[in-house]
Amino acid sequence: MILAGRAQGAISQITPVMRQYREAKEKHPDGILLFRLGDFYEIFFDDAKIAAPIMGVQLTSRPLGKTGRAPMCGVPHHAWQSYVGKLLRAGHKVVICDQVEAASKNKIVRRDVTRVLTPGTVVEDAYLEPAKPNYLVAAWTKGTEAGIAACEVSTGELLLCQLPKDRLQAELERLAPAELLTTPEVEEYRFDPVRGRQRLRDMLGIAFSESVGAGDAPLAVGAAGVILDYLKQNQTRVAPGTFSVRTYSPDATMPLDAATVRNLELPALVQLVDRTSTAIGARQLRNWMGAPLRDAESIELRLAAVDELVTAATLRDRLQGALRPVGDLERLVARAAQGHASARELVGLRLSLEALPRSRTSWAHAKPW
Repeated sequence: MILAGRAQGAISQITPVMRQYREAKEKHPDGILLFRLGDFYEIFFDDAKIAAPIMGVQLTSRPLGKTGRAPMCGVPHHAWQSYVGKLLRAGHKVVICDQVEAASKNKIVRRDVTRVLTPGTVVEDAYLEPAKPNYLVAAWTKGTEAGIAACEVSTGELLLCQLPKDRLQAELERLAPAELLTTPEVEEYRFDPVRGRQRLRDMLGIAFSESVGAGDAPLAVGAAGVILDYLKQNQTRVAPGTFSVRTYSPDATMPLDAATVRNLELPALVQLVDRTSTAIGARQLRNWMGAPLRDAESIELRLAAVDELVTAATLRDRLQGALRPVGDLERLVARAAQGHASARELVGLRLSLEALPRSRTSWAHAKPW
């Protein structure tokens, strides 16, 4: 929320530090701003009133010139992720304004916005479920058709789909987006397919939508433009190679509406049958069960692959052993691409990549030929 006019005026009359706060807040008026002051991130004004009960911290106040006191709360800087996680799960956008130079007695420490986190753009494990995708989705309708762009920032994937308008709700329920961009919250002109093609070209280096299978999906291309604009606005790195882009057809799978998912107890069923060895496998299993195949040949091929692993115990055991050191490669790679991977995660990425040839070798050696 934008600071009240009275509070803005008061800030401009008091301290340079609070002037820094105002400048950061004006750049991101729709986010809850965490402002670094020493060993704490402080939150002020309406942001504090919203955030304090969600984070479970005490709402206090501080003097604000002659106008009274400003509501505030704070969290230790070393534990900020756990508190931010609570705000994200409550659906809030969070803006981190950090100290970007060493403290000095002779001048005010320079501060700047270093991270913008939203429920659909986070990449850290602290905010994600390993077995569940975390989609940022843009969707709109025009006439009898609808377009969807579903971006999984934590795995570097952008999915496009154009489908009949009456199937849109079921597909959104299947995707279960962490964050949904749609009209009227997003102005309809932003979904223009021409804008979408320009964003794909300028930001991802995709000159022709046909190259990702979206030649006949202009509404999906328009939704992709909204996604790319939103990522750029929220400081997510978007460049050629950062996202794999593909188009899928809703006709390839059976639509499952909310009532069907509920009657089948699908989430419980997924948990019951999940014996995957990696987080990537767990997400793939969840995706397969949420979108059953319709093509007989594709079903037979998948069943044959499953049967091979079920009946060949040696093959299965060797492959599981080879996969044991493999971490969540998709998310490790995405964090590295976004510049948010820790030293431990980079080591994990190296170990995972080193394990892949052993997985291939284990598979080949256990085969009967």
